[in-house]
Amino acid sequence: MYHAHTKNKGGFEEPVGAHLRETANLAAQFASVWDREKEGYATGLLHDLGKYTDCFKMVLEGKAQQVDHATPGANALLRQYKKEGVAAALAAQGHHDGLQIGLPKDLKETLIMKEPVSLQNKTYSSRDIETLLDNFQKDNLKIPPQIKSDYLLEYNKNRSVAAMLYVRMLYSALVDADFLATEAHFASKEKGGYKYRPAGAVLEPEKLLTILLEYMARLREKSSANNELNSLRNDLFNACLESGKVPKGAYTLTAPTGSGKTLSMLAFALKHSIRHQLRRIIFVMPYLNIIEQNALVYREVFKSCGDNLILEDHSLVELPEEQRLFAENWDAPIIVTTTIRFFEGLFANRSSSCRRLHNVANSIILFDEAQSMPPHLAIYTLAAISYLVERYRCSAVFSTATQPAFEAFDDRINKHVSSGWQPSELISEELKLFDRTRDVQIKWKEHLPWEVIAREIAKESQVLAIVNTKKQARVLYQQIKEELGTDKGLYFLSTDMSPAHRLAVIEKIKELISREEYDSGMNCHLISTQCVEAGVDLDFPTVWRALGPLEAIIQAAGRCNRQGLLPFGKVVVFRPPMEDEKFPDAAYEKGAAEVLVMLEHKENLDLEDPDVIKEYYHRYFLNNLHHFDKDKLTQIFQQYDFLKVAQEYRWIKDSSINILVPYSEEIASYYELCQLARKGDFNRTWIKKARPISVGYRVNNKHYLFDYLEPVLKGRKESTGWYLLLNPDLYSNSIGLNPI
Repeated sequence: MYHAHTKNKGGFEEPVGAHLRETANLAAQFASVWDREKEGYATGLLHDLGKYTDCFKMVLEGKAQQVDHATPGANALLRQYKKEGVAAALAAQGHHDGLQIGLPKDLKETLIMKEPVSLQNKTYSSRDIETLLDNFQKDNLKIPPQIKSDYLLEYNKNRSVAAMLYVRMLYSALVDADFLATEAHFASKEKGGYKYRPAGAVLEPEKLLTILLEYMARLREKSSANNELNSLRNDLFNACLESGKVPKGAYTLTAPTGSGKTLSMLAFALKHSIRHQLRRIIFVMPYLNIIEQNALVYREVFKSCGDNLILEDHSLVELPEEQRLFAENWDAPIIVTTTIRFFEGLFANRSSSCRRLHNVANSIILFDEAQSMPPHLAIYTLAAISYLVERYRCSAVFSTATQPAFEAFDDRINKHVSSGWQPSELISEELKLFDRTRDVQIKWKEHLPWEVIAREIAKESQVLAIVNTKKQARVLYQQIKEELGTDKGLYFLSTDMSPAHRLAVIEKIKELISREEYDSGMNCHLISTQCVEAGVDLDFPTVWRALGPLEAIIQAAGRCNRQGLLPFGKVVVFRPPMEDEKFPDAAYEKGAAEVLVMLEHKENLDLEDPDVIKEYYHRYFLNNLHHFDKDKLTQIFQQYDFLKVAQEYRWIKDSSINILVPYSEEIASYYELCQLARKGDFNRTWIKKARPISVGYRVNNKHYLFDYLEPVLKGRKESTGWYLLLNPDLYSNSIGLNPI
């Protein structure tokens, strides 16, 4: 008898045939959500065909390594189903080493196995497919005579994003089934038995909507906002509730900053889930502070529903064991995750990132702060979302106060997926939401010396100043400190501060600028980078903002008179000294340039006018389309190279290192983690504890900062990308990491 896995808790080895049946049944169940049950079943049934060999027996006995048992099953799938079997063959081939090349001719050539060693330098467990299938049939296993697949349909029309995503969804169904079946074998104490992990909770939208409506009634009773703002928030909530009845599709939700989108989106999602019997609600957000803040709100709303209703899946969350398992495949009713984790998963090639994808099918996906999408990735990202809507029964909502005119890419997106990108707006123009929030006055200033900028800001009692770079923030902070003659009431925020440090500063500022404290005249001057612009619920009477893209200026204005407690707030858009006017990247600079061009024609820009925002985005996208067409990803997609796509599709081209810093309020944790790291105790638990007191920093290996960094090694040799900051003088309670 041939075995798939070694002994479990009961001391029993798992026969190959039993493992194939379990995996096939699960993969079929997962793929049935998009009507490809037989394709999922066949893929699961043949994925480990290569384990019917003496060579694999040696692997289980520890006598052989670097053995490829996946390619024989992929060969059998392609042999059996020809063109309809390409996606299944790709999924089976990559279930250990990751998805490879999706060109059918290249795949066929690879699966022939001319040489005994694969491209990954592994020895094939067998190249005798006929003998493997004989052993397979002796286990009374039968594959479906025919399967149906969408891969060649999309491939033949050269819709590469759609075709490759189809493979990833099938791959997801396979690898999750494989993981779960294997896990169940090792958890069982019975011969031939399987002990599966408990299934995640089921979404009960009717029950949850009732709870939400009761929560909203209590919230309205104790709201401290003015009547006009409360009326606007109620109108938005009710409009979203009513819009939940719309058909499945792609939508935008455009509403002013501070209008209550967090709970309004939830209302839409629940009503929409009731109407269309959706399986889960997935919130996708660009910044960790937004995720933590929104997840906190949702947990407060549903605090009576237990711990397994809402799953936070991001780098800073510490999950108990049961929820950690659910996070592996998103087996939960409500998911709250990051844009990086969600979108990069749609373009990944490894099982760990793709495993959760099949559970996205038949869900509603809500993207907050849609304007944060990197422009050079917009075409491919929107094509993937469009395909989820078109083929996998999803609905998608892009929510923001500054809705990008992504429809400008429709013809280019149409090349990748037939449905293109033409979303419908959920909120009727009749509500005139933006007309009802014009409670700020904006002034535009030219280049000013730092001394003048600091002097004007120092005159304010409570003011937020936002600049474009960390260097600018440090310069302005120091100038204002000198102008005030003290750092009392002066605060700083940037990503050079650890998450725990930033959170402490934000909480302190909220205390200072609460309505009661404002009435008593408490001084508060906050100098920040863009990290404060989204998801940070602050309300200043005055905001100064360095010139940047229009969406950034609008987000900054959203921190001004947020609760409508003043007749109007004051927003000043200024330009730093010409020699210091820098931007984070080229796209950011282009956005700022478009603002300047519009100002030349209009003299003033109404930040609350959707037509102004629409014009800005049309100008920005249309003036830069030639850059998008030259994007490196375009060529890689034409090659159907899953590995290269995964490597190139990155929301953040992150070459930064992680630095554990001696933040004074968490100094005991810092020393404990240093001690553990030096003992070699680097693991998931260490990383979870380190995240809140670490800083991601881009630095080349010749930078003098490395003289004060101690590398954290895994197994005393392997680099981890983590470092310990040894000089406490380089991290201050005022501005965080300051290696200047």
